Amino acid sequence: MNQIGRYIFGIAGGAFVVAILVLTGVVWVTQALKEIDLITAQGQTLWLFMYMTMLALPALIYIIAPVALFIACLYSLNRINADSELVVVNAAGAAPWVIYKPFIVLGLLATLLTGLISLWVMPESARALRNLISQIRADVLTYIVAEGRFTSIDDGLTFHIRDRASDGTLVGLLVHDRRNPEEVLTYLAEEGRVVRAGDSAYLVMDAGSMHQQEGKPEEITVIRFDRYVFDLSNLRVGSGKIEYRPRQMRMSELINPSPDDTYFQQYPGKYRAEIHERFSSTLYPLAFVFISLATLGYPRTNRQGRGNSIVIAIVAVSVLRTVGFSATNLAVQDAWAVGLMYATPLVGIVGAAWIAFGQGRWLARIADSAPSLVIDPQRLKPGLAWRSLKGATKKRVATARQRFGSGRWGAAR
Repeated sequence: MNQIGRYIFGIAGGAFVVAILVLTGVVWVTQALKEIDLITAQGQTLWLFMYMTMLALPALIYIIAPVALFIACLYSLNRINADSELVVVNAAGAAPWVIYKPFIVLGLLATLLTGLISLWVMPESARALRNLISQIRADVLTYIVAEGRFTSIDDGLTFHIRDRASDGTLVGLLVHDRRNPEEVLTYLAEEGRVVRAGDSAYLVMDAGSMHQQEGKPEEITVIRFDRYVFDLSNLRVGSGKIEYRPRQMRMSELINPSPDDTYFQQYPGKYRAEIHERFSSTLYPLAFVFISLATLGYPRTNRQGRGNSIVIAIVAVSVLRTVGFSATNLAVQDAWAVGLMYATPLVGIVGAAWIAFGQGRWLARIADSAPSLVIDPQRLKPGLAWRSLKGATKKRVATARQRFGSGRWGAAR
């Protein structure tokens, strides 16, 4: 890479780092605010809160990195063109490759980053987060459940306690278990306590009743008990095998799932879609780079607007990624959509490269000559609009007089 390439790469690389840090920070804050209840109401430490939110960062970077690269490319191309550097390089006779090479190299680096995250970092962090959540649930009734609040621990499992005694006894206990829609159970007990036996945990409830609902809502069976033991083993780490979802699995587990995996037996399409999503997602950084080059990669004068090209680039990237997400969802149901998952970014790369390297540059020129898609606020002022219209009219009249100096123009003069 020559000096010009290193200069452009420095601008684009710096913009990429800033964009990915800013976007990741904003998204991380929004996600962290959702988990703030972990400290305020569930009795966990600040370190655990930070650790959990950090484990979610790879999944955020996996989505944000291509977008940050696209923003960096638009910023860099617009900057070097506004400073007339792109015009000077082109006027010196340099080939388009001189300008394009730094952006393509940056796109390849972003592709490696996305591939590393999607194939290794993200599954490992998701597994660690899943294990941590299960570990927190190990002490679900000791720390998490707050007095006077209904706390959902798992899908369909809700706890409520009226008070907590100094010795750890739970007073006024309610457990609502609707994990099995065909058999909804509700437990009411005067008091209860958590008993541990090795790696297992049990909730021992005293002086209560169990309300069992089967079939129609009005068919409810009430069973009173002096003591009842509720198994909490499925909420503990080490009490059994943790069931990971496709996003939390390593590639070896996705390619060769366990025959005993009930989730795979129910949703085999999710495994297929996850495998190909991790590979096809690595193509989007290059697609976004070539779209940027196709719309803003050739020189313009300072009087030529670039608003239309920027709008077209944003629309193209949005459509491309939307089709990609739709193809992933279709692949869960139909295997033919796997080809669409790869075809979408490849069409973006080939089509945008064809335009960027001159074969279709006329499309970009048409965009520049079209009416502006970006409204300048200054044009909305009546005085400026009238002066602009008046000046444009005078200019057209003067041009016509120069071209037709005789005849009616002469007589009119």
